[in-house]
Order: sequence, then structure tokens, then C-alpha cells
Amino acid sequence: MNKQGIDRILMTSLGLIALVGPALVEAGQWVVIAAEQSTLQPGTLVPGDKPLKLAEGAQLVLLAEDGKTLKLTGPYSGVPSGRSKGGGESSNLNAIANLLQGHQQATSTLGVMRGGSLQELPTTNLVSVDNSGERCLTGDPVVLWRGNTFKAESVSLADSRGERIVDFTWPAGEARWSVPGHYFRDGRSYLLQRPGQVINLRIHKTATPLNNPAALVGWMAKSGCKAQALSVLAKLAEE
Repeated sequence: MNKQGIDRILMTSLGLIALVGPALVEAGQWVVIAAEQSTLQPGTLVPGDKPLKLAEGAQLVLLAEDGKTLKLTGPYSGVPSGRSKGGGESSNLNAIANLLQGHQQATSTLGVMRGGSLQELPTTNLVSVDNSGERCLTGDPVVLWRGNTFKAESVSLADSRGERIVDFTWPAGEARWSVPGHYFRDGRSYLLQRPGQVINLRIHKTATPLNNPAALVGWMAKSGCKAQALSVLAKLAEE
């Protein structure tokens, strides 16, 4: 084969790669994080190469593994696009899907996520001390949050053995109280003594900042910090 023939083959091959390449890159997976007037429910995993149809008035908010969100409003017919990274099955997206599928009633529509109680839940920056459970810490200081602010409270923080770490008075009218992050260690449990109740908190801390929303919510969901994860998703749906 002469040089001109080889050059034609090379150019044809490069052209095919140029056509196929972007499709492969954009064919990553999405998870539905909010839906309104759609048959797709929050927690549904959607392949990036699957055509979607939305009727007039329907809305979807999709989240990708790379943290990108995509909002679709009907009427719409097409393949979700705009992905910068591809990828197959994702442990983060699967964790988010399982979380949302377990909370269908609370997160079934955009209206509920925007106007309901999810908006009031502490997020990555606020740690609820109204009940016991898993808590994910992402910064320093740690900002404790309480729902009832009518009265001042004498509060004591101790480790799981009851050894006291700090005492403080939470003033009336204040929903937040900051404490140093070094009071808490990853994987440890702590006791917060409030008037008439003891709150047991099991702590999870990240080794490095999680700037990717999908990685952040996936980590929270897998760590059992469900309320925090749902609140972050609600804010993503609003943006």
C-alpha cells in the first residue's frame, strides 16, 4: 500500500475516534436526586446513553459521579448530556440511590425538597444534637445544632467511657454552638448530656476535604449520616 493510502486509513480512523470518543466519555451514569411529575423517582439510576422523555411541567435533577448536576424541564426528549467524565457503576451513586429509595415519601418531589423539613436539617457544617446516631464531620470547628432554642442549657460532652471533655452553657435563643474539632476522633462514640437526656453520637471524619458533592453525599450515606446526606442533596436540587 502506498503512502497516500495509509494516510487515508489513518485519517479515517482518527475521524471515527473523534466521533465515538465523546459519546463514550458522556455515557456515564446519573442518579435522580429530585423529580416532579415524572415516572422516574429519586434514587433511580439512569445510564448516560439512555434517552429520556419528560412531559410538559415535569422536572428532573440528576447527579453524576463527578459531582455535576443536570436539571431537565419538560417538554424534553433526548439523552442527558454535558458529562465531562464517563464511568460505569459507581459505589457513591449506588449509596445515594439506596438512600433516596429508602426515603421516597420525604423526597418524592422538588416541591417537598425545597419547602419541607429537609431544608431545616443540619448540613455538612451543622451537627444535630437533638437525637442519637451517626454524625459526619467535615470541618473545624464543629458546629453543634439544636432545634429548640427557648431555654439555656447546661451541656456536658464526654467520651464513651464517661470521661468529661468539656462543659458549657448553651444560651437561650442560640441554635448553634461551636466546639474544637480535636474533641472528636474518627470512629469514636461520644455522650452529650443535655437536660433530661443523653445523646450518643458516633463520629465519622474525612481524612481529606470532599469537594465533589457525589463523593461527599456517598460517604455520608455509607457512614450512616442519612439526615446530613439528604440535606446536602436537597440543597443540590435547589441550586
